[in-house]
Amino acid sequence: MESKNTDLPFELDDEDPIPTLTVVAGRDILVVDDNQTNLIAIEAALLPLGRPLILAHSGIEALARLLEQDFALIILDVAMPGLDGFETAKLVRSRERSRATPIIFVTGMSWQDDAVLRGYELGAFDFLVKPIRPEMLRAKALVFVQLQERTLELQQKANELRREQARNHERELVSQRKRFEAEVLEKQMAQLAETDRRKDEFLAILSHELRNPLQPLQTAVEVLEHDPNAPVPARVRGIIQRQVHHITRLVDDLLDIARLNAGKLELRREPISLDAIVEESVQACRTGLEARRHSVEVVDGDTAVIYGDPIRLVQVLVNLLSNAIKYTEPGGKLRIEQGTDGTHGYIRVIDNGKGIPTVLLPTIFDMFVQERTTSDGAGGLGLGLGLVKRLVEMHGGDVRATSAGTGTGSTFEIRFALADAKVLERYKPRPTNKSAQDRPLRAMVCDDAPDLRDLVADLLRLRGHSVIVVEDGPSAVSTASEGNLDVALIDIGLPEMDGYEVARQIRKVVGTKIRLIAMTGYGQASDRAAAFAAGFDAHIVKPASADKILGALYGDSREPVPSGGPRTRAEEEDT
Repeated sequence: MESKNTDLPFELDDEDPIPTLTVVAGRDILVVDDNQTNLIAIEAALLPLGRPLILAHSGIEALARLLEQDFALIILDVAMPGLDGFETAKLVRSRERSRATPIIFVTGMSWQDDAVLRGYELGAFDFLVKPIRPEMLRAKALVFVQLQERTLELQQKANELRREQARNHERELVSQRKRFEAEVLEKQMAQLAETDRRKDEFLAILSHELRNPLQPLQTAVEVLEHDPNAPVPARVRGIIQRQVHHITRLVDDLLDIARLNAGKLELRREPISLDAIVEESVQACRTGLEARRHSVEVVDGDTAVIYGDPIRLVQVLVNLLSNAIKYTEPGGKLRIEQGTDGTHGYIRVIDNGKGIPTVLLPTIFDMFVQERTTSDGAGGLGLGLGLVKRLVEMHGGDVRATSAGTGTGSTFEIRFALADAKVLERYKPRPTNKSAQDRPLRAMVCDDAPDLRDLVADLLRLRGHSVIVVEDGPSAVSTASEGNLDVALIDIGLPEMDGYEVARQIRKVVGTKIRLIAMTGYGQASDRAAAFAAGFDAHIVKPASADKILGALYGDSREPVPSGGPRTRAEEEDT
Protein backbone atom coordinates (compact mmCIF):
# COMPACT_ATOMS: atom_id res chain seq x y z
CA MET A 1 0.00 0.00 0.00
CA GLU A 2 1.40 3.41 -1.02
CA SER A 3 2.61 5.56 1.85
CA LYS A 4 3.71 9.08 0.91
CA ASN A 5 3.50 12.41 2.70
CA THR A 6 3.54 15.22 0.16
CA ASP A 7 4.10 17.71 2.97
CA LEU A 8 7.56 16.31 3.67
CA PRO A 9 10.68 17.62 1.90
CA PHE A 10 11.42 14.05 0.69
CA GLU A 11 9.64 11.02 -0.77
CA LEU A 12 9.34 7.61 0.82
CA ASP A 13 9.68 4.71 -1.62
CA ASP A 14 7.94 1.47 -0.62
CA GLU A 15 10.79 -0.57 -2.03
CA ASP A 16 13.49 1.66 -0.53
CA PRO A 17 12.71 2.97 2.98
CA ILE A 18 15.56 5.50 2.78
CA PRO A 19 14.26 9.00 1.95
CA THR A 20 15.52 10.27 -1.38
CA LEU A 21 15.95 14.05 -1.73
CA THR A 22 15.89 15.70 -5.10
CA VAL A 23 18.44 18.47 -4.63
CA VAL A 24 18.15 21.40 -7.01
CA ALA A 25 21.18 23.23 -8.31
CA GLY A 26 20.19 26.81 -7.47
CA ARG A 27 22.88 29.01 -5.83
CA ASP A 28 20.79 32.03 -4.80
CA ILE A 29 19.14 32.49 -1.42
CA LEU A 30 15.54 33.72 -1.31
CA VAL A 31 14.63 36.01 1.65
CA VAL A 32 10.89 36.63 2.18
CA ASP A 33 9.67 39.27 4.67
CA ASP A 34 7.06 41.99 4.46
CA ASN A 35 9.26 44.31 6.55
CA GLN A 36 11.90 46.15 4.54
CA THR A 37 14.05 46.70 7.62
CA ASN A 38 14.16 42.98 8.32
CA LEU A 39 15.12 42.32 4.69
CA ILE A 40 18.03 44.76 4.94
CA ALA A 41 19.20 43.22 8.24
CA ILE A 42 19.07 39.66 6.88
CA GLU A 43 20.83 40.74 3.69
CA ALA A 44 23.63 42.29 5.73
CA ALA A 45 23.96 39.14 7.87
CA LEU A 46 24.18 36.79 4.87
CA LEU A 47 26.38 38.93 2.64
CA PRO A 48 29.63 37.24 3.85
CA LEU A 49 28.41 33.89 2.42
CA GLY A 50 29.11 35.20 -1.08
CA ARG A 51 25.77 33.94 -2.40
CA PRO A 52 23.39 36.17 -4.41
CA LEU A 53 20.32 37.20 -2.37
CA ILE A 54 16.87 37.62 -3.85
CA LEU A 55 14.47 39.67 -1.71
CA ALA A 56 10.69 39.22 -1.74
CA HIS A 57 8.15 41.27 0.22
CA SER A 58 5.29 38.74 0.23
CA GLY A 59 4.41 35.10 -0.20
CA ILE A 60 2.97 35.78 -3.66
CA GLU A 61 6.18 37.48 -4.80
CA ALA A 62 8.22 34.58 -3.38
CA LEU A 63 6.21 32.03 -5.36
CA ALA A 64 6.68 34.10 -8.49
CA ARG A 65 10.45 34.05 -7.93
CA LEU A 66 10.36 30.25 -7.52
CA LEU A 67 8.74 29.96 -10.94
CA GLU A 68 11.67 31.86 -12.43
CA GLN A 69 14.56 30.00 -10.79
CA ASP A 70 15.69 27.45 -8.21
CA PHE A 71 17.16 28.43 -4.83
CA ALA A 72 19.68 26.89 -2.48
CA LEU A 73 17.82 28.17 0.63
CA ILE A 74 14.61 30.00 1.52
CA ILE A 75 14.44 32.24 4.61
CA LEU A 76 10.74 32.79 5.21
CA ASP A 77 8.96 35.10 7.67
CA VAL A 78 5.91 33.51 9.28
CA ALA A 79 3.77 36.52 10.05
CA MET A 80 3.00 38.18 6.70
CA PRO A 81 -0.25 39.78 5.61
CA GLY A 82 -2.30 37.96 2.98
CA LEU A 83 -0.39 34.74 2.31
CA ASP A 84 1.50 34.00 5.51
CA GLY A 85 4.70 32.02 5.81
CA PHE A 86 3.03 28.66 6.54
CA GLU A 87 0.71 28.89 3.54
CA THR A 88 3.62 29.97 1.37
CA ALA A 89 5.70 27.00 2.60
CA LYS A 90 2.84 24.62 1.85
CA LEU A 91 2.66 25.87 -1.74
CA VAL A 92 6.45 25.66 -2.06
CA ARG A 93 6.34 22.03 -0.89
CA SER A 94 3.56 21.19 -3.36
CA ARG A 95 5.87 21.98 -6.28
CA GLU A 96 8.11 19.11 -7.34
CA ARG A 97 11.23 21.17 -8.06
CA SER A 98 11.19 22.99 -4.73
CA ARG A 99 9.97 20.15 -2.53
CA ALA A 100 13.45 19.57 -1.05
CA THR A 101 14.61 23.20 -0.91
CA PRO A 102 15.59 24.01 2.73
CA ILE A 103 13.33 26.51 4.53
CA ILE A 104 14.28 28.48 7.66
CA PHE A 105 11.29 30.10 9.30
CA VAL A 106 11.79 33.46 11.04
CA THR A 107 9.17 34.18 13.68
CA GLY A 108 8.49 36.31 16.71
CA MET A 109 6.55 33.44 18.35
CA SER A 110 7.79 31.38 21.23
CA TRP A 111 9.07 27.83 20.69
CA GLN A 112 6.12 26.45 22.62
CA ASP A 113 3.52 27.77 20.22
CA ASP A 114 1.60 25.19 18.22
CA ALA A 115 2.29 27.29 15.15
CA VAL A 116 5.97 26.35 15.33
CA LEU A 117 5.09 22.67 15.33
CA ARG A 118 2.83 23.26 12.35
CA GLY A 119 5.78 24.86 10.60
CA TYR A 120 7.83 21.71 10.99
CA GLU A 121 4.93 19.67 9.71
CA LEU A 122 4.91 21.87 6.61
CA GLY A 123 8.56 21.11 5.97
CA ALA A 124 10.58 23.67 7.87
CA PHE A 125 14.24 22.74 8.22
CA ASP A 126 14.85 25.15 11.11
CA PHE A 127 13.34 28.02 13.12
CA LEU A 128 14.85 31.34 14.19
CA VAL A 129 13.07 33.50 16.73
CA LYS A 130 13.32 37.26 16.53
CA PRO A 131 15.34 39.17 17.46
CA ILE A 132 17.84 37.26 15.28
CA ARG A 133 21.54 37.27 15.93
CA PRO A 134 23.35 37.73 12.61
CA GLU A 135 26.05 35.19 13.53
CA MET A 136 23.44 32.50 14.22
CA LEU A 137 21.54 33.22 11.01
CA ARG A 138 24.74 33.16 8.99
CA ALA A 139 25.88 29.89 10.66
CA LYS A 140 22.59 28.12 10.03
CA ALA A 141 22.44 29.34 6.43
CA LEU A 142 26.03 28.25 5.89
CA VAL A 143 25.18 24.74 7.10
CA PHE A 144 22.40 24.37 4.53
CA VAL A 145 24.43 25.93 1.74
CA GLN A 146 27.38 23.62 2.42
CA LEU A 147 25.03 20.68 2.75
CA GLN A 148 23.64 21.48 -0.69
CA GLU A 149 27.15 21.73 -2.14
CA ARG A 150 28.15 18.36 -0.65
CA THR A 151 24.95 16.77 -1.86
CA LEU A 152 25.46 18.13 -5.35
CA GLU A 153 29.03 16.85 -5.34
CA LEU A 154 27.79 13.41 -4.29
CA GLN A 155 25.17 13.48 -7.00
CA GLN A 156 27.81 14.44 -9.55
CA LYS A 157 30.10 11.66 -8.38
CA ALA A 158 27.19 9.22 -8.43
CA ASN A 159 26.37 10.27 -11.98
CA GLU A 160 30.01 9.92 -12.98
CA LEU A 161 30.08 6.49 -11.34
CA ARG A 162 26.96 5.43 -13.22
CA ARG A 163 28.42 6.71 -16.48
CA GLU A 164 31.66 4.85 -15.82
CA GLN A 165 29.72 1.71 -14.96
CA ALA A 166 27.76 2.11 -18.18
CA ARG A 167 31.01 2.53 -20.11
CA ASN A 168 32.50 -0.53 -18.40
CA HIS A 169 29.35 -2.48 -19.15
CA GLU A 170 29.47 -1.41 -22.77
CA ARG A 171 33.15 -2.37 -22.99
CA GLU A 172 32.35 -5.74 -21.45
CA LEU A 173 29.52 -6.26 -23.94
CA VAL A 174 31.83 -5.33 -26.80
CA SER A 175 34.47 -7.69 -25.44
CA GLN A 176 31.95 -10.50 -25.05
CA ARG A 177 30.60 -9.87 -28.54
CA LYS A 178 34.10 -9.99 -29.98
CA ARG A 179 34.81 -13.24 -28.12
CA PHE A 180 31.53 -14.70 -29.34
CA GLU A 181 32.20 -13.62 -32.92
CA ALA A 182 35.70 -15.05 -32.69
CA GLU A 183 34.32 -18.37 -31.40
CA VAL A 184 31.67 -18.46 -34.12
CA LEU A 185 34.26 -17.59 -36.76
CA GLU A 186 36.55 -20.29 -35.42
CA LYS A 187 33.75 -22.85 -35.56
CA GLN A 188 32.81 -21.74 -39.05
CA MET A 189 36.41 -22.02 -40.17
CA ALA A 190 36.60 -25.49 -38.63
CA GLN A 191 33.37 -26.47 -40.38
CA LEU A 192 34.61 -25.08 -43.68
CA ALA A 193 37.87 -26.94 -43.25
CA GLU A 194 35.99 -30.15 -42.47
CA THR A 195 33.66 -29.56 -45.43
CA ASP A 196 36.65 -28.93 -47.66
CA ARG A 197 38.33 -32.08 -46.40
CA ARG A 198 35.20 -34.15 -46.97
CA LYS A 199 34.77 -32.57 -50.42
CA ASP A 200 38.32 -33.52 -51.39
CA GLU A 201 37.81 -36.99 -49.99
CA PHE A 202 34.50 -37.35 -51.81
CA LEU A 203 35.99 -36.17 -55.12
CA ALA A 204 38.82 -38.64 -54.71
CA ILE A 205 36.35 -41.46 -54.08
CA LEU A 206 34.15 -40.32 -56.97
CA SER A 207 37.12 -40.23 -59.31
CA HIS A 208 38.11 -43.73 -58.19
CA GLU A 209 34.58 -45.10 -58.54
CA LEU A 210 34.15 -43.65 -62.02
CA ARG A 211 37.52 -44.90 -63.23
CA ASN A 212 36.78 -48.43 -62.04
CA PRO A 213 33.98 -49.08 -64.58
CA LEU A 214 35.57 -46.92 -67.27
CA GLN A 215 38.70 -49.07 -67.38
CA PRO A 216 36.93 -52.35 -68.29
CA LEU A 217 34.77 -50.43 -70.77
CA GLN A 218 37.84 -49.03 -72.48
CA THR A 219 39.50 -52.45 -72.49
CA ALA A 220 36.34 -54.08 -73.88
CA VAL A 221 36.25 -51.54 -76.72
CA GLU A 222 39.92 -52.18 -77.51
CA VAL A 223 39.27 -55.95 -77.55
CA LEU A 224 36.43 -55.42 -80.02
CA GLU A 225 38.59 -53.16 -82.19
CA HIS A 226 41.21 -55.93 -82.44
CA ASP A 227 38.81 -57.94 -84.61
CA PRO A 228 35.88 -55.68 -85.58
CA ASN A 229 34.17 -58.29 -87.75
CA ALA A 230 34.15 -61.03 -85.10
CA PRO A 231 30.95 -61.54 -83.06
CA VAL A 232 30.98 -59.90 -79.66
CA PRO A 233 31.67 -62.56 -77.00
CA ALA A 234 28.97 -62.98 -74.38
CA ARG A 235 31.53 -62.35 -71.65
CA VAL A 236 32.45 -58.95 -73.15
CA ARG A 237 28.78 -58.02 -73.51
CA GLY A 238 28.24 -58.90 -69.87
CA ILE A 239 31.19 -56.75 -68.78
CA ILE A 240 29.92 -53.77 -70.75
CA GLN A 241 26.39 -54.15 -69.39
CA ARG A 242 27.58 -54.42 -65.78
CA GLN A 243 29.90 -51.43 -65.97
CA VAL A 244 27.34 -49.24 -67.72
CA HIS A 245 24.84 -50.22 -65.05
CA HIS A 246 27.40 -49.33 -62.37
CA ILE A 247 28.03 -45.87 -63.86
CA THR A 248 24.29 -45.30 -64.17
CA ARG A 249 23.84 -46.18 -60.50
CA LEU A 250 26.55 -43.71 -59.48
CA VAL A 251 25.01 -40.89 -61.51
CA ASP A 252 21.52 -41.71 -60.24
CA ASP A 253 22.69 -41.61 -56.63
CA LEU A 254 24.41 -38.27 -57.15
CA LEU A 255 21.30 -36.81 -58.78
CA ASP A 256 19.10 -38.11 -55.98
CA ILE A 257 21.31 -36.44 -53.39
CA ALA A 258 21.07 -33.18 -55.33
CA ARG A 259 17.27 -33.51 -55.55
CA LEU A 260 16.95 -34.25 -51.84
CA ASN A 261 19.16 -31.32 -50.85
CA ALA A 262 17.20 -29.00 -53.16
CA GLY A 263 13.86 -30.33 -51.91
CA LYS A 264 12.87 -31.34 -55.46
CA LEU A 265 12.48 -35.06 -55.01
CA GLU A 266 8.78 -35.86 -54.98
CA LEU A 267 7.04 -39.17 -54.38
CA ARG A 268 4.37 -40.55 -56.73
CA ARG A 269 2.42 -42.75 -54.40
CA GLU A 270 0.03 -45.59 -55.03
CA PRO A 271 -0.97 -48.74 -53.15
CA ILE A 272 1.75 -51.32 -53.69
CA SER A 273 2.35 -54.73 -52.15
CA LEU A 274 5.72 -55.38 -50.54
CA ASP A 275 6.02 -58.79 -52.20
CA ALA A 276 5.97 -57.03 -55.59
CA ILE A 277 8.75 -54.72 -54.38
CA VAL A 278 10.77 -57.72 -53.22
CA GLU A 279 10.27 -59.60 -56.49
CA GLU A 280 11.32 -56.66 -58.68
CA SER A 281 14.31 -55.80 -56.46
CA VAL A 282 15.64 -59.36 -56.45
CA GLN A 283 15.31 -59.47 -60.23
CA ALA A 284 17.18 -56.16 -60.52
CA CYS A 285 20.04 -57.56 -58.40
CA ARG A 286 20.14 -60.93 -60.14
CA THR A 287 23.35 -60.17 -62.05
CA GLY A 288 25.22 -59.14 -58.89
CA LEU A 289 23.92 -62.18 -57.00
CA GLU A 290 25.05 -64.55 -59.72
CA ALA A 291 28.42 -62.83 -60.11
CA ARG A 292 29.21 -63.47 -56.41
CA ARG A 293 27.42 -66.83 -56.34
CA HIS A 294 25.07 -65.83 -53.51
CA SER A 295 21.93 -67.78 -52.74
CA VAL A 296 18.74 -65.90 -51.88
CA GLU A 297 15.83 -67.17 -49.82
CA VAL A 298 12.61 -65.15 -49.87
CA VAL A 299 10.23 -65.74 -46.96
CA ASP A 300 6.74 -64.32 -47.48
CA GLY A 301 4.43 -63.54 -44.59
CA ASP A 302 1.02 -61.88 -44.73
CA THR A 303 0.53 -59.68 -47.77
CA ALA A 304 1.40 -56.09 -46.85
CA VAL A 305 0.01 -53.28 -49.00
CA ILE A 306 1.43 -49.81 -48.32
CA TYR A 307 0.93 -46.40 -49.90
CA GLY A 308 4.23 -45.52 -51.49
CA ASP A 309 6.27 -44.74 -54.57
CA PRO A 310 7.05 -48.08 -56.28
CA ILE A 311 10.16 -46.83 -58.04
CA ARG A 312 11.64 -45.34 -54.87
CA LEU A 313 10.74 -48.38 -52.77
CA VAL A 314 12.49 -50.64 -55.28
CA GLN A 315 15.46 -48.27 -55.13
CA VAL A 316 15.52 -48.61 -51.34
CA LEU A 317 15.48 -52.41 -51.39
CA VAL A 318 17.96 -52.62 -54.28
CA ASN A 319 20.39 -50.49 -52.27
CA LEU A 320 20.00 -52.76 -49.25
CA LEU A 321 20.45 -55.89 -51.37
CA SER A 322 23.46 -54.38 -53.17
CA ASN A 323 24.96 -53.57 -49.79
CA ALA A 324 24.45 -57.15 -48.62
CA ILE A 325 25.88 -58.54 -51.85
CA LYS A 326 28.94 -56.32 -51.64
CA TYR A 327 29.81 -57.09 -48.01
CA THR A 328 29.16 -60.83 -48.10
CA GLU A 329 31.93 -63.18 -49.21
CA PRO A 330 31.29 -65.05 -52.49
CA GLY A 331 29.00 -68.02 -52.01
CA GLY A 332 27.16 -66.34 -49.14
CA LYS A 333 23.55 -66.65 -48.08
CA LEU A 334 20.98 -63.87 -48.18
CA ARG A 335 17.52 -64.03 -46.69
CA ILE A 336 14.65 -61.63 -47.39
CA GLU A 337 11.62 -61.61 -45.11
CA GLN A 338 8.48 -59.59 -45.77
CA GLY A 339 5.11 -59.44 -44.08
CA THR A 340 3.00 -57.51 -41.57
CA ASP A 341 2.82 -57.19 -37.81
CA GLY A 342 -0.75 -55.86 -37.71
CA THR A 343 -0.32 -52.12 -38.40
CA HIS A 344 2.95 -52.04 -40.34
CA GLY A 345 4.54 -53.86 -43.23
CA TYR A 346 8.20 -54.81 -43.05
CA ILE A 347 11.05 -56.09 -45.19
CA ARG A 348 14.20 -57.54 -43.66
CA VAL A 349 17.44 -58.18 -45.55
CA ILE A 350 19.64 -60.65 -43.65
CA ASP A 351 23.11 -61.73 -44.71
CA ASN A 352 25.93 -63.84 -43.28
CA GLY A 353 28.61 -61.42 -44.44
CA LYS A 354 31.21 -59.27 -42.74
CA GLY A 355 28.82 -57.66 -40.29
CA ILE A 356 29.00 -54.10 -38.99
CA PRO A 357 31.49 -52.93 -36.34
CA THR A 358 29.74 -51.71 -33.21
CA VAL A 359 31.31 -48.24 -33.48
CA LEU A 360 29.95 -47.85 -37.01
CA LEU A 361 26.33 -48.76 -36.27
CA PRO A 362 25.25 -45.28 -35.05
CA THR A 363 26.49 -43.62 -38.27
CA ILE A 364 25.80 -46.38 -40.79
CA PHE A 365 23.02 -44.35 -42.45
CA ASP A 366 25.00 -41.09 -42.67
CA MET A 367 26.06 -39.77 -46.06
CA PHE A 368 29.57 -40.63 -47.30
CA VAL A 369 30.11 -43.28 -44.60
CA GLN A 370 32.40 -45.81 -46.27
CA GLU A 371 34.45 -47.68 -43.72
CA ARG A 372 33.82 -51.34 -44.41
CA THR A 373 36.01 -53.13 -46.94
CA THR A 374 35.28 -56.00 -49.29
CA SER A 375 37.43 -58.85 -50.47
CA ASP A 376 37.34 -57.65 -54.08
CA GLY A 377 38.05 -54.01 -53.22
CA ALA A 378 34.52 -52.91 -54.07
CA GLY A 379 33.86 -49.50 -52.66
CA GLY A 380 31.26 -46.87 -53.41
CA LEU A 381 30.47 -43.29 -52.64
CA GLY A 382 28.91 -44.06 -49.29
CA LEU A 383 25.58 -42.71 -50.54
CA GLY A 384 23.44 -45.84 -50.73
CA LEU A 385 22.43 -46.29 -47.10
CA GLY A 386 22.07 -42.52 -46.62
CA LEU A 387 19.60 -42.46 -49.53
CA VAL A 388 17.79 -45.45 -48.05
CA LYS A 389 17.21 -43.64 -44.76
CA ARG A 390 15.99 -40.42 -46.34
CA LEU A 391 13.69 -42.16 -48.84
CA VAL A 392 12.20 -44.37 -46.13
CA GLU A 393 11.61 -41.34 -43.91
CA MET A 394 9.92 -39.52 -46.81
CA HIS A 395 7.45 -42.43 -46.83
CA GLY A 396 6.86 -41.98 -43.10
CA GLY A 397 8.69 -45.22 -42.33
CA ASP A 398 11.84 -46.10 -40.46
CA VAL A 399 14.93 -48.19 -41.11
CA ARG A 400 17.38 -49.79 -38.71
CA ALA A 401 20.47 -51.94 -38.88
CA THR A 402 21.59 -54.57 -36.40
CA SER A 403 24.73 -56.66 -36.18
CA ALA A 404 26.54 -58.54 -33.45
CA GLY A 405 29.84 -57.22 -34.79
CA THR A 406 32.49 -58.01 -37.37
CA GLY A 407 32.08 -61.39 -39.05
CA THR A 408 28.56 -62.02 -37.71
CA GLY A 409 26.46 -60.81 -40.64
CA SER A 410 23.92 -58.00 -40.51
CA THR A 411 20.20 -57.34 -40.69
CA PHE A 412 18.53 -54.31 -42.23
CA GLU A 413 14.82 -53.76 -41.64
CA ILE A 414 12.47 -51.20 -43.18
CA ARG A 415 8.95 -50.61 -41.87
CA PHE A 416 5.99 -48.71 -43.32
CA ALA A 417 2.43 -48.08 -42.19
CA LEU A 418 -0.14 -50.20 -44.04
CA ALA A 419 -2.38 -48.42 -46.56
CA ASP A 420 -5.76 -47.62 -45.04
CA ALA A 421 -9.13 -48.50 -46.57
CA LYS A 422 -9.77 -44.95 -47.84
CA VAL A 423 -6.56 -44.95 -49.85
CA LEU A 424 -7.31 -48.35 -51.35
CA GLU A 425 -10.84 -47.26 -52.26
CA ARG A 426 -9.75 -43.96 -53.77
CA TYR A 427 -6.96 -45.38 -55.90
CA LYS A 428 -7.76 -46.16 -59.51
CA PRO A 429 -4.98 -47.67 -61.63
CA ARG A 430 -4.11 -45.90 -64.83
CA PRO A 431 -5.37 -47.76 -67.90
CA THR A 432 -2.62 -49.13 -70.11
CA ASN A 433 -2.54 -48.89 -73.87
CA LYS A 434 -0.61 -51.76 -75.39
CA SER A 435 -0.25 -51.46 -79.15
CA ALA A 436 1.15 -54.04 -81.47
CA GLN A 437 4.88 -53.47 -81.78
CA ASP A 438 5.71 -55.61 -84.79
CA ARG A 439 4.96 -53.11 -87.58
CA PRO A 440 8.12 -51.71 -89.23
CA LEU A 441 8.30 -47.93 -89.04
CA ARG A 442 9.89 -45.13 -90.99
CA ALA A 443 11.88 -43.30 -88.31
CA MET A 444 14.13 -40.27 -88.00
CA VAL A 445 16.78 -39.77 -85.29
CA CYS A 446 17.88 -36.16 -84.68
CA ASP A 447 20.77 -35.60 -82.27
CA ASP A 448 23.91 -33.48 -82.41
CA ALA A 449 25.92 -36.25 -80.64
CA PRO A 450 27.06 -38.52 -83.50
CA ASP A 451 27.80 -41.60 -81.38
CA LEU A 452 24.39 -41.58 -79.74
CA ARG A 453 22.62 -40.74 -82.99
CA ASP A 454 24.23 -43.61 -84.90
CA LEU A 455 23.79 -46.18 -82.12
CA VAL A 456 20.08 -45.42 -81.72
CA ALA A 457 19.69 -45.68 -85.49
CA ASP A 458 21.46 -49.07 -85.47
CA LEU A 459 19.18 -50.25 -82.66
CA LEU A 460 16.09 -49.34 -84.68
CA ARG A 461 17.45 -50.92 -87.87
CA LEU A 462 18.15 -54.17 -86.00
CA ARG A 463 14.43 -54.25 -85.13
CA GLY A 464 13.42 -53.91 -88.78
CA HIS A 465 12.77 -50.16 -88.98
CA SER A 466 14.06 -47.85 -91.70
CA VAL A 467 15.95 -44.91 -90.24
CA ILE A 468 17.13 -41.47 -91.36
CA VAL A 469 19.65 -39.61 -89.20
CA VAL A 470 20.05 -35.82 -89.06
CA GLU A 471 22.20 -33.66 -86.78
CA ASP A 472 20.34 -30.35 -86.41
CA GLY A 473 16.87 -28.83 -86.09
CA PRO A 474 16.41 -27.32 -89.58
CA SER A 475 17.35 -30.67 -91.18
CA ALA A 476 14.85 -32.44 -88.94
CA VAL A 477 12.04 -30.04 -89.92
CA SER A 478 12.92 -30.37 -93.62
CA THR A 479 13.01 -34.20 -93.49
CA ALA A 480 9.77 -34.48 -91.51
CA SER A 481 8.00 -32.04 -93.87
CA GLU A 482 8.27 -34.53 -96.72
CA GLY A 483 5.56 -36.56 -94.94
CA ASN A 484 7.20 -39.96 -95.26
CA LEU A 485 7.90 -40.55 -91.55
CA ASP A 486 5.96 -42.44 -88.87
CA VAL A 487 8.08 -41.45 -85.86
CA ALA A 488 10.92 -39.07 -84.96
CA LEU A 489 13.25 -39.19 -81.96
CA ILE A 490 14.48 -35.64 -81.36
CA ASP A 491 17.02 -34.28 -78.86
CA ILE A 492 15.98 -31.11 -77.00
CA GLY A 493 19.39 -29.48 -76.61
CA LEU A 494 20.12 -28.94 -80.31
CA PRO A 495 22.20 -26.04 -81.65
CA GLU A 496 20.55 -23.22 -83.64
CA MET A 497 16.99 -24.54 -83.21
CA ASP A 498 16.16 -26.48 -80.03
CA GLY A 499 13.94 -29.55 -79.93
CA TYR A 500 10.90 -27.64 -78.70
CA GLU A 501 10.94 -25.35 -81.75
CA VAL A 502 11.58 -28.35 -84.04
CA ALA A 503 8.43 -30.05 -82.68
CA ARG A 504 6.36 -26.89 -83.13
CA GLN A 505 7.55 -26.42 -86.74
CA ILE A 506 6.85 -30.07 -87.61
CA ARG A 507 3.35 -29.86 -86.13
CA LYS A 508 2.61 -26.79 -88.27
CA VAL A 509 3.58 -28.64 -91.44
CA VAL A 510 2.39 -32.25 -91.00
CA GLY A 511 0.07 -31.98 -87.98
CA THR A 512 -0.36 -35.19 -85.99
CA LYS A 513 0.58 -37.60 -88.79
CA ILE A 514 3.98 -38.21 -87.19
CA ARG A 515 4.75 -39.39 -83.66
CA LEU A 516 7.32 -37.17 -81.96
CA ILE A 517 9.51 -38.48 -79.13
CA ALA A 518 11.73 -36.20 -77.03
CA MET A 519 14.90 -38.07 -76.09
CA THR A 520 16.89 -35.73 -73.87
CA GLY A 521 19.03 -35.24 -70.81
CA TYR A 522 16.59 -32.60 -69.53
CA GLY A 523 14.51 -34.56 -67.08
CA GLN A 524 12.85 -32.11 -64.67
CA ALA A 525 9.08 -32.12 -64.38
CA SER A 526 9.00 -28.68 -66.04
CA ASP A 527 11.06 -30.02 -68.97
CA ARG A 528 8.66 -32.91 -69.40
CA ALA A 529 5.65 -30.57 -69.34
CA ALA A 530 7.35 -28.22 -71.84
CA ALA A 531 7.96 -31.14 -74.21
CA PHE A 532 4.29 -32.10 -74.29
CA ALA A 533 3.29 -28.46 -74.66
CA ALA A 534 5.58 -28.13 -77.70
CA GLY A 535 3.89 -31.08 -79.42
CA PHE A 536 5.84 -34.17 -78.37
CA ASP A 537 3.93 -37.43 -77.81
CA ALA A 538 6.47 -39.02 -75.45
CA HIS A 539 9.41 -37.96 -73.30
CA ILE A 540 12.48 -40.14 -72.63
CA VAL A 541 15.29 -39.14 -70.32
CA LYS A 542 18.84 -40.19 -71.17
CA PRO A 543 20.30 -42.68 -70.51
CA ALA A 544 17.37 -44.80 -71.71
CA SER A 545 17.31 -48.57 -72.17
CA ALA A 546 16.57 -50.21 -75.50
CA ASP A 547 13.20 -51.39 -74.18
CA LYS A 548 12.31 -47.84 -73.21
CA ILE A 549 13.26 -46.47 -76.64
CA LEU A 550 11.48 -49.21 -78.55
CA GLY A 551 8.42 -49.03 -76.31
CA ALA A 552 8.02 -45.30 -77.06
CA LEU A 553 7.88 -45.81 -80.85
CA TYR A 554 4.24 -46.94 -80.97
CA GLY A 555 1.12 -45.10 -79.86
CA ASP A 556 -2.18 -44.21 -81.44
CA SER A 557 -2.74 -40.98 -79.44
CA ARG A 558 -0.74 -38.41 -77.55
CA GLU A 559 0.21 -39.39 -74.01
CA PRO A 560 -0.83 -36.78 -71.40
CA VAL A 561 1.62 -35.43 -68.85
CA PRO A 562 1.55 -38.12 -66.16
CA SER A 563 0.13 -37.19 -62.77
CA GLY A 564 0.88 -40.46 -61.05
CA GLY A 565 1.21 -44.17 -61.56
CA PRO A 566 4.16 -46.34 -62.45
CA ARG A 567 7.09 -44.91 -64.41
CA THR A 568 10.73 -45.72 -64.86
CA ARG A 569 13.68 -44.33 -62.92
CA ALA A 570 14.67 -42.30 -65.97
CA GLU A 571 11.41 -40.36 -65.78
CA GLU A 572 12.41 -38.83 -62.43
CA GLU A 573 13.07 -35.09 -62.30
CA ASP A 574 16.68 -34.18 -62.97
CA THR A 575 18.73 -31.32 -61.53
